[in-house]
Amino acid sequence: MKTVNYYFVRHGQTLFNRYRHLQGWSDSPLTEKGVHDAQQAGDFLADVDFAHAYCSDTTRAIKTARFINQRNHHPLPEKTIEPIAAFREQFFGYFEGANSVETEFKLYQQHSTIEPTLNAMTALHGIKAAIDVWKNVDPFHDAESYTEITTRLQQGLDYTFDQANDGDNVLVVSHGTLIRILTSMFNPEIDVSHSPRNGSVTKLKLRGQDGVVEYFGRVSPAPGNS
Repeated sequence: MKTVNYYFVRHGQTLFNRYRHLQGWSDSPLTEKGVHDAQQAGDFLADVDFAHAYCSDTTRAIKTARFINQRNHHPLPEKTIEPIAAFREQFFGYFEGANSVETEFKLYQQHSTIEPTLNAMTALHGIKAAIDVWKNVDPFHDAESYTEITTRLQQGLDYTFDQANDGDNVLVVSHGTLIRILTSMFNPEIDVSHSPRNGSVTKLKLRGQDGVVEYFGRVSPAPGNS
């Protein structure tokens, strides 16, 4: 069975990140810091020879992927960076665009967490329970459940794995909650009660349906193809 190395990068900071608004499938432009986040991720991964590059189909992910590719010592043709909807962020449904601090307080205060936040809910009850609250509370029930997210995420992994050869390195620019879910799927030992920072790197070594997340949310330089 072939092995493929995935480098998942959280997109650079956006205006919605800065203003603490839920972004999900909505979008907002990268800030100046967000451009720096992307370039820093590119420097982190500069020596990794990528066979393929993918990103979610949001503008913030597409632009981050381009900045990373530009800093790479083996850049791919920009037109080959493929946007894939399967790697989108969690869809917040009715709550899209709302203030994240206020909304999380309303959603999680009934669960008697230490503090009514996604992070505290995840720490106490796991990320599945934390995600499913959104679906249950959404008056339209449009917000995605944990199972809906993992189903499309697995579809994205299956598709990209089929395109790769044994030993290939694959870049995927995605989103904070999706990367937390990916990490919980392939390495439940890793604490995902805090979101990976903008521009951070999470590495997944995948062998068919099996795999392991080797590190989560790394921001310090890594040597070569480690």
